[in-house]
Amino acid sequence: MDTNEEIIQDQDVSASQNQPGARKRALALVNIDLCTGCAICANVCPVNCVTIVPSELNFKGVATVNERCTGCNICAIDCPWFAIIMVNADGTKKDPAEYAKQLQRLRGYR
Repeated sequence: MDTNEEIIQDQDVSASQNQPGARKRALALVNIDLCTGCAICANVCPVNCVTIVPSELNFKGVATVNERCTGCNICAIDCPWFAIIMVNADGTKKDPAEYAKQLQRLRGYR
């Protein structure tokens, strides 16, 4: 099992979805093996839910996402390392390559 799978299991996305008033949107999760700590995600997050925390993995740290995440995908779209994935309420994951396509659509390209 890779680190990203462990992170997904640790955060147990599906359990929080069954609560009254639970989110119906995707949740951003960071693959700490790919994150370089560049902070692009933290800078583009419209709700300031992404922060860079110290880590032994690299000298800049790694991104973490808190519970204020709205599932907007902006961090995943802008991450140059594809270190952020979106996990839908049903537990399915969106392929990071899809974010590049989504970004092109948002910019008016087809």
